[in-house]
Amino acid sequence: MRTRLLTLLTTICVSGLSACGGGGSGDTGVTNQGGGYEPSQPDTTAPMIMLTGDASISINVGDTWSDPGYEADSGETVVLGGDTVNTAMVGTYTITYDATDAAGNAAAQGLRTVIVEPKGLLVAAKSDAELVASIRRGFSQLAVTLDSEQLIQLENDALVADAMPTARSASTFTTTYTLEASVDEHDYVKYDGRHIFIAPSRSMECCFIVDDVLPSDVAADAESQAFESREEERGIRIVKTDPDNAAASEVGHIALSGNRTVEGLYTHDSQLVAISTSGWWGAYGRDFSRSLNWQKQSTAVTVYDISDVNAPSQQVSIEVDGGFVNSRKKGHVVYLVVRHMPDIGGFVYYPNESQAVENNRLLENLSIDAVLPSVSINGTAAPLIDAQACYIADAENANAPSKLGYPTMTLLMAIDLTTQSIANTRCYSEPTDGLYVSDTTLYLSQVDRSGDVSRTYVHGYDLSESLAYVGSGIADGALYLSGNRDFRMNEHAGHLRVVTTQRTNDTRDRFDHQLSVLKIDESRLKMNVVATLPNAERPDAIGKPDEDLYGVRFFGDKLYLVTFERIDPLYVLDLSVPETPRIAGELEVTGFSDFLHPVNEQLLMGLGQDTEGLVKLELFNVASINAPYSLGTTSLGASDGAQWSYSEARYNRHAFTYQSFSDSVDRFLVPISLGLQSETGGYTDEDRLYLMEINGKDNSALAEIKEVGHIKAKREWWQGSRHRSIIHDDAVYFIRGDHVWSTLWGTPTTQNGPQ
Repeated sequence: MRTRLLTLLTTICVSGLSACGGGGSGDTGVTNQGGGYEPSQPDTTAPMIMLTGDASISINVGDTWSDPGYEADSGETVVLGGDTVNTAMVGTYTITYDATDAAGNAAAQGLRTVIVEPKGLLVAAKSDAELVASIRRGFSQLAVTLDSEQLIQLENDALVADAMPTARSASTFTTTYTLEASVDEHDYVKYDGRHIFIAPSRSMECCFIVDDVLPSDVAADAESQAFESREEERGIRIVKTDPDNAAASEVGHIALSGNRTVEGLYTHDSQLVAISTSGWWGAYGRDFSRSLNWQKQSTAVTVYDISDVNAPSQQVSIEVDGGFVNSRKKGHVVYLVVRHMPDIGGFVYYPNESQAVENNRLLENLSIDAVLPSVSINGTAAPLIDAQACYIADAENANAPSKLGYPTMTLLMAIDLTTQSIANTRCYSEPTDGLYVSDTTLYLSQVDRSGDVSRTYVHGYDLSESLAYVGSGIADGALYLSGNRDFRMNEHAGHLRVVTTQRTNDTRDRFDHQLSVLKIDESRLKMNVVATLPNAERPDAIGKPDEDLYGVRFFGDKLYLVTFERIDPLYVLDLSVPETPRIAGELEVTGFSDFLHPVNEQLLMGLGQDTEGLVKLELFNVASINAPYSLGTTSLGASDGAQWSYSEARYNRHAFTYQSFSDSVDRFLVPISLGLQSETGGYTDEDRLYLMEINGKDNSALAEIKEVGHIKAKREWWQGSRHRSIIHDDAVYFIRGDHVWSTLWGTPTTQNGPQ
């Protein structure tokens, strides 16, 4: 506290005088200083103003504002001045605080800055009418949107699809290879350590490109096989394993009816979850953005009790309007993502003049009941969602997309397996081009094009039963999330890292790749860009001129990138300081890697293609972030005279199996299809599962990849291009289509199957 110098009025008592009593003057205005008399000193100390709370405060537009508080140290009145905070208008407002004491001393002026910021980029629809208006706008511009989606399709076609996964220790078994260790991903094969569950699914055959790696006749055959009818396979196989003998036998079967295909499965305790859809998502693949592809579809989640695998029973079936997009499972909750486009009877998508008039009439009469999707539980209709649970772009936000309104809804559903019910549903009524799911958040991406420039919106929802909206951010460039492209996003230590690509008009350098680092601020529903690379201080491009982006993998504070046109540069980026990312190291090798797997802090493995068109494995030493180097390559099938080879694992992580076996050895499995040419046998096609090891991983300088052997799956058992595999102790199971082959790790030439 401030100390004032007070003038002491001293009464001098002198013997014989009345000054000590009531006879003399008691206020002389002087003091006795050692026998002399001086005038009193004036009060010159100014008061002090103290503000409660921060001197700079940010609020969202539309919020209420009240000053947190203020006071002067000795009780003087504080006068407010400066700007009046207008919470209805985005801007920066400065409030002044002044005070003067009785002696006329003025306090130093206090200042507080109030920043009125935009709301979150997405806002909940306030009413049925607002949501209907957004859908109506989307339908009105649908013909124009289709043209722009064709441009997106061209860009998507030009881009080739590309946290440590869950890795089991020795004496256990492997499960689905996932992006996040604690978040499971649906797949057509699941294993619980005792039984393999195999669904008659085609969903995993969709998103790889065969034309650039296979001869044209083989590519055509692969595509035709992938689209064959599976009506004879309408059931989920339950296969019991015997790891000691690498044996397997069917013990149960779940019959399927209707016209849906099973997109994937989950296991949870004694439950099996099957996700099926009336429209095969894989058939759309890169057509994900096209609105019409999502009309007149339905998706079902069916939960079975498998406590008795010989007689599984259905617990619940939940069917919702909309085509299946993706799903995740964390704990006892399955998170389902579907897309629903309202079907307006009589609406013409490429109308003539009179049809356009009728279209407008239909849209004017559009009702909320015609817009919202429906759901049935065990055949009984039930409420699913209301308009207020749907999020639309805030038109008043300065960062709003160039087009507002969209005819297709993306639904996020949390399904509780314990109660076998829908815990919550959210709706996102704007365009989306895919999703990435971290350990805590589900992110939807949205590419917005304006002329030749693209930017990617990212909208986050809490990965919990609340599915609460946590905010949005924007990164320059485009990111279409299909196949393994969700490796291009990563959430780490409060930041979202995104790798995007901007297409240019330069025929000599068509791609500009960029890393954006966004800081997540859930309190403000924002993700703010805090760094990009390249930038003014570090302008070096990611990739050589005209090189496209292939493999991408984040690993803690590192990012590994592979670009390719003629050579294969591996880039190692240092992200230890989020605000200042940098290219730390670079290595040029031949061929390229689509899929990158961090073995540990010192080793990185790449799966891709060599210069001869064969599947290539390469091990990199990344112990020194500034000087990565290759420890050697292995081309699968080369020693047998393979003419070509292809691996589904290059584009679909679920086809790859990895196990941390010991301190020095890791095991992994790679499926390939290959063409063999020999003088005696001529040309033959073959599917194989390669058993591989990384030896010496505890000594990164001497580590190597070793081929143990392979399992052969005869071509006459062709059931599609799906390949999955499991390691359980020393047993290896190879699932090709709906059949199982098996062997022991130490004797791969002795095989069982098909089973």
